[in-house]
Amino acid sequence: MTLSHSTNPQPSGTDPFRWSRADTAKAFDHFADPDHSSQRQYAQDHDIPRSTLGYWLRRDTPANADAVATFFHSPAGAACLRGIVLAAFVAFHQRGACGIRLIGSFLELAQLDRFVASSRGALQPLAAGLEADLGTFDDEQRPLLAKQMAPKHIAVTADENFHGKDPCLVAIEPVSNFILVECYRDRRDADTWTKALREGVRDLLVTVVLLNSDLARGLLCCAEKGLEVAHSPDLFHGQRDLLKPLLLPLARPIQQAEKDLEKAKQHTEKVDATLDQVQSPEAVFAIVEAVRNELGIAKRLEEAQERQEQVVQRVRGLADDYHPFDRHTGLPVTAEQVAERLHQHLERVEKVVAQAGLGARAQEAVTKTRSWVGTLAACVAWFWMLTNKCVEELELNDEQERAVSESLLPGLYWEQAAARARTGEERQRLRQLATQLQKAAWQEGSVLASLPESGQRAVQRVAVECAGLFSRSSSCVEGRNGRLSLHHHGQGRLSARKLKALTVVHNYGVKRADGTTAAERFFGVKHRDLFSWLLERMPDLPRPAEKRSKKAAQPSLQAG
Repeated sequence: MTLSHSTNPQPSGTDPFRWSRADTAKAFDHFADPDHSSQRQYAQDHDIPRSTLGYWLRRDTPANADAVATFFHSPAGAACLRGIVLAAFVAFHQRGACGIRLIGSFLELAQLDRFVASSRGALQPLAAGLEADLGTFDDEQRPLLAKQMAPKHIAVTADENFHGKDPCLVAIEPVSNFILVECYRDRRDADTWTKALREGVRDLLVTVVLLNSDLARGLLCCAEKGLEVAHSPDLFHGQRDLLKPLLLPLARPIQQAEKDLEKAKQHTEKVDATLDQVQSPEAVFAIVEAVRNELGIAKRLEEAQERQEQVVQRVRGLADDYHPFDRHTGLPVTAEQVAERLHQHLERVEKVVAQAGLGARAQEAVTKTRSWVGTLAACVAWFWMLTNKCVEELELNDEQERAVSESLLPGLYWEQAAARARTGEERQRLRQLATQLQKAAWQEGSVLASLPESGQRAVQRVAVECAGLFSRSSSCVEGRNGRLSLHHHGQGRLSARKLKALTVVHNYGVKRADGTTAAERFFGVKHRDLFSWLLERMPDLPRPAEKRSKKAAQPSLQAG
């Protein structure tokens, strides 16, 4: 029997090794000086094989007139090239929802494929490594930022997006636009949402006090029974449900009147031409009747357009008056006052529905909206109950509490809400109103300015927190869902790694006009710059393959 021989499990060869671009760039930069030392001496000093150094210098030495190649073969050029490639991946692949092949096209059009490989096979490992590094950045930074943040109450806006069979759950803190939850789940029921939201805030010093959504059953149950917090209906979906059965019936009379008016004008022109030829009482009477008929149709068209415009304006008025502060004076508005204003708009809509003789669907939409308006008023009551409780905990006197409620809070609220105004003029007006109210709150000699510095900071922090708790819209998650759809359509099914990378770029990489990221606004402290952190960890760029010389076409043999 032949005895078995044991083998060494360790491989006898050396581990694979590649010299970095930085090493080659340093060598090229050294020998660019005419007074350089010998290649043999440089190889010995830097522990580089002599043959390897010679290969570098033969391969990378550009022509004398090629200043671009000279630059990119230098250490500064190599660093610049790394920054360009990383910026292309972050801007195009992670934020712009384009594929890797377009990044390769960018490198080719910029003529950078001479220095870095532009094929999909070469760029794919870079993309995969970048996504993994983005996840690592969040794993490192989030615990550090969570330790430095101050405890606070937050509202959360939630919605689902569908990428194939599995729903993608998205939850965002609307004031900072920080994504708390963005993950695929098999279901979207209340238990799944509750578990996802609790996991999203598990390591954070925050207390969820409000959930805003589009009245999906799972989210309603999640708020009431899972998280046991208040629920705020989305404003847009309520307006849409009211307008949808109204606009089409109101548009039909307009369309019919426009057709009738066009025919009446043609008839008037025809009768008028006849009157020029034949001057008779019958012709005059015909032109008078034609003009009268045309004016009647024009009046009918004007009335139909006016009814439609009234309904649209009244539905817009629901959004204009659904605020805890008056948009003109800035003074606080009670839940009863909000309910009265909203019902006035709804009564006017109901009156137009009756005048236009719309059907049962329109009447049902108005009736359904009444309960929705009652829910909106209840949200205002909840806001003031929670706000008053937070202000009372500051232990201010009555005059100071009044200054917080009538000046500081509305100033901070309209500062946040001004960006969502319908027109540029309205945005500018609300910003001016917000500035005036905040100046009045903190002006020299005011009751709030007399507080000690620590007390002023506490008042400002609580006021900012309370102003952000009134959430009217789920537009932040709707916009995020649209962004995810672009990635899904452009690149196929998103993996868990890709989805997390997109979340990290949104939270830590995208900046507003003031230069802050969502993470900075949410945690209240600065974090490491995402791009520079990725640049430090970016692996060596793949080198382009040597260009193969194209062989001359062989002449084909033809029979003589």
